[in-house]
Amino acid sequence: MSSTMRYSSVSIDVSVQAVWDYFLDRIMHPDRYLTDIEEFKILRQTGREIVRYMKTALGEIIEKITIDTTNSEITYKILQHPVLKGSLVNQIKPIPFNKNSALLTVINERQSKDPQVKLTDDLLNPKQEALATKLDLES
Repeated sequence: MSSTMRYSSVSIDVSVQAVWDYFLDRIMHPDRYLTDIEEFKILRQTGREIVRYMKTALGEIIEKITIDTTNSEITYKILQHPVLKGSLVNQIKPIPFNKNSALLTVINERQSKDPQVKLTDDLLNPKQEALATKLDLES
């Protein structure tokens, strides 16, 4: 395991399908969810992989997104980013005996490109991402 891997799980009071649909919408329409998106486009979409370009105030970002419906995982691998490298995975699992809840696990293996540059925890903290998703979906 990578020493930079961090993860956090949270239960969300909506169905697994609702969480899955939320992430698919975020992939295809990041401007609806991220405030600093100036421009975005899908560069390539083949089967279960999408290459997405986003222009932000921070710079240009290109990522390969792999949608694994069998394992209920979505992986975002950074191909180009001004300050980060690595990947992020969202795992969505059912909670036994409760079809109206889902367990979201965010696995963050992103890190600074420059080891001398310390990044703020909000860029690297999977707990904040998981809780923000929970808040979006339950509100």
